[in-house]
Amino acid sequence: MNYVIKSTSPCFETIKAVDGRLEHLAFHQARFDKTRQALFGTSSKMMLAEHLNPPKDSIYRVRVEYTSKIEKVSYMPYEPRVFKRFRLVECAIDYRYKYCDRDALEAYACDVDEDIIFTCKDVLQDTRIANIALLIDGQWQTPSHPLLEGTTRARLLASGFLKEAFLTRHSLQKAEKFAIMNALIGFKIIHNVFIKD
Repeated sequence: MNYVIKSTSPCFETIKAVDGRLEHLAFHQARFDKTRQALFGTSSKMMLAEHLNPPKDSIYRVRVEYTSKIEKVSYMPYEPRVFKRFRLVECAIDYRYKYCDRDALEAYACDVDEDIIFTCKDVLQDTRIANIALLIDGQWQTPSHPLLEGTTRARLLASGFLKEAFLTRHSLQKAEKFAIMNALIGFKIIHNVFIKD
C-alpha cells in the first residue's frame, strides 16, 4: 500500500509541558518557522511562547495546529504509551512536514502495545509516532532519511549523542539496543523489544 501525501492540511507541533514549562521550545520554534515558510509562504516571525499557556500542574501534551497563523491550541494530560512490539512495513510515504492529516501513517491497524516501523526499499525510517535509533558498535545511530525530522532527533544530533547513518532492515540484526524518540517520550530504550518482519 503506497501513499504520497501532497497536502494543504494544517501542520502541528506537539510540545511537552512540565508544570507549565515548555520543554526544548527552541527546536519546536525552528521547525514551526521552517514549515510556515516552506508550505504557507510566510516568513513573518511568530513566537510560540507568546501563544502558549499550559497548566502549571503535572505533565501536558501541548498541540499547536497552524497554517500561516496558529489555528488551534489544545492542552491534554500526558499519558505515556508502552510499546513492546514493532512490525516492519515497506511503504513509500512523504511526510517531511508534520501534517495534521496523518491518514497514511494511521492506515495500519495495531494492537495497543504495538507500532509500525516504516521502511522504504528496505531502508529504515520511523515509527508512526517517533524517530528511531539503533546502538551499533557502541554508537547510537538514527536513519539519515527519516519520515520526519523530529525535534528530539535534531536536539540529540546537535549534542553529538546521535549520529546519522544509512540503516536497513539488516541493521536491526547488528543492533545492541533499540530506542524510539519524540518530544513527549524523550529518548526511550525499548527493552525486550520484538520486531516482526
